[in-house]
Amino acid sequence: MHNRAGYQLSDIDGRSIVRLRVRPQKANSAADALHLPRQAMQSLPGDPASHWLGPDQWLLTSERKSAAEIIATIDSTLAGQLYAANDLSCALACINLSGPHARTVLAMGCGIDMHPDAFAPGQCVRTNFAQLPLLIIASQDAGFDLYVDRGYAEYLHQWLKAAGEDPMTQLAPTHEA
Repeated sequence: MHNRAGYQLSDIDGRSIVRLRVRPQKANSAADALHLPRQAMQSLPGDPASHWLGPDQWLLTSERKSAAEIIATIDSTLAGQLYAANDLSCALACINLSGPHARTVLAMGCGIDMHPDAFAPGQCVRTNFAQLPLLIIASQDAGFDLYVDRGYAEYLHQWLKAAGEDPMTQLAPTHEA
């Protein structure tokens, strides 16, 4: 864990991660059957939690269920449909960034408006961040889960630490609720 005045950075280990993609014409019925978000940038809590990646794909994450259990549920629910459910638990790293300066640090790396009115808890977005593809999930007012290819996790850690040391980060207003 990296603690700095205004933000904390920690790895989330052991989380199951499954990406689901369905045929576009079956996306609404799959979303209804599996209780997945149907709106862009929406995340839904639960076990597994589900995060909208596109009109026909989602990321499902769980602290308690294994990826195999999540995929088994998908298999039984979507039987007879064409879909792809892939275990990404070993492929993606999850980093939690939280604290009153977390939004400022994130805004330094991408073009997404990080103000709480524009990017609120329960929302997610895929973006290019510090030259990396990244999924950002607003898990609470000042907390974010960041999903990145495991091979880039160390680079992301170093980038976030450097951004947090920038004097502008400490001078920026906080967006605490």
